[in-house]
Amino acid sequence: MQTGGVKERLVQLQRCMRSLQETGGPWSHGSQESNSLGAILALMAAVLTECDLHCHSQALGAMAKRLGEDVCAICGSLKSRLYNIKVFVLAQAKCDMETVGGGWTVIQNRQDGSLDFNRTWQEYREGFGSPQGEHWLGNAALNALTSTGQHQLRIELEDWHQQKRQATYNNFKVASEAQRYRLTAREYSGDAGNGLSYSKRYNHDGRSFSTADRDHDRYTAGNCGQYYGAGWWFDACLAANLNGRYYRGRYSGVTNGIYWGTWYILTDGRTGERFGGFRD
Repeated sequence: MQTGGVKERLVQLQRCMRSLQETGGPWSHGSQESNSLGAILALMAAVLTECDLHCHSQALGAMAKRLGEDVCAICGSLKSRLYNIKVFVLAQAKCDMETVGGGWTVIQNRQDGSLDFNRTWQEYREGFGSPQGEHWLGNAALNALTSTGQHQLRIELEDWHQQKRQATYNNFKVASEAQRYRLTAREYSGDAGNGLSYSKRYNHDGRSFSTADRDHDRYTAGNCGQYYGAGWWFDACLAANLNGRYYRGRYSGVTNGIYWGTWYILTDGRTGERFGGFRD
């Protein structure tokens, strides 16, 4: 996922910090409050750049734990004022600085099938796995990262025949938990096909997130998350599912593997076997 306007927001943050120092506000140099403010601003900067945040600073680590529903931070317009802002979700993520100019936050990775993606609503909300391997960043973090500004989603796929393709969505957002982490994925380009907007019945754009224990799909006869063993933005049920089971090669039966319906003909007409095991 890639974001825009980072430079402008960091300049604005720097302006706020400078203005506070010049006015001699309640945070004096060397005080505990100053350390706390520095921790908040460092956390803000990390979120704004959407890069890997390593809590080497004890103050920053403590502040991350103490952040509650609201925090006071200095930001906003040209004037230095105190604003109440929603808490930022602290999540460690990997930054890809090589693909298409860099600046991508890796929000999901499947590489060897070592991690089970059949998880609960809470686990998908908080994230699981490791940024160094297979992982899901977390729906709460996705919402925090995409709640403001313009964002791109880039999906890279590789099959077991070493074919590589990608799908890019120039308008990408994940709504809040109150809105069931509803997906926005529009303005497609790429060579993998628009698997997220396949047809009227299998359209993942605009759909709520579902898991086996939280059924928000449009399949009235059952639970897509339970049936396919994954958390995803199911419709009734799917044309794409990158959180499906990691098959190594072909498989038969239910299409519950890593799936991108526009890739190619997914069923072998002679054997009835399905092509699966995309390396996502």
